[in-house]
Amino acid sequence: MKRMILSAVGSILLGATTAMASNELVLHMTSGTTQRYVLLNEEPTISFSGDNIIVKTSTTESVYAMSEVSYFNYEYNEHSVATEIRGIRTGKDGDGMQVSDDHIAFSGLPAGCKIFIYGTGGQIFKTATADADGKANVSLTSLPQGVYIVNANKISTKITKK
Repeated sequence: MKRMILSAVGSILLGATTAMASNELVLHMTSGTTQRYVLLNEEPTISFSGDNIIVKTSTTESVYAMSEVSYFNYEYNEHSVATEIRGIRTGKDGDGMQVSDDHIAFSGLPAGCKIFIYGTGGQIFKTATADADGKANVSLTSLPQGVYIVNANKISTKITKK
């Protein structure tokens, strides 16, 4: 019965979002955390199997126990849209982004600027905020090898962690 209700709610949500300008699928977990999927060129497929919720894109599949998901919805977040892939601007004082094997150092950003690191499936892997001096450091040690999109100050660039 619980599965039928979740399926019905999911169908309603999926249908209702067609007319809305949403760009993130958000799973709200019972732990109080959220799991976000940025909708780039595709919407993830949500299905149910046994006591699991399965979120599938063309590049990834994630399985969540129903008991761990309070609800899911679609949201619009203007900061999660990677509109292009190009280099971060670099100013004459060395402002910009410095990438190493295990971290990214940012400088010259506006204070409070949000930094997002996305996987190719649209999932947000890391976030950070520039300090009052416009600097931020983001550790990459917990990320697996792969291609990521870094978005800072409305500019996106593609990086590869080897």
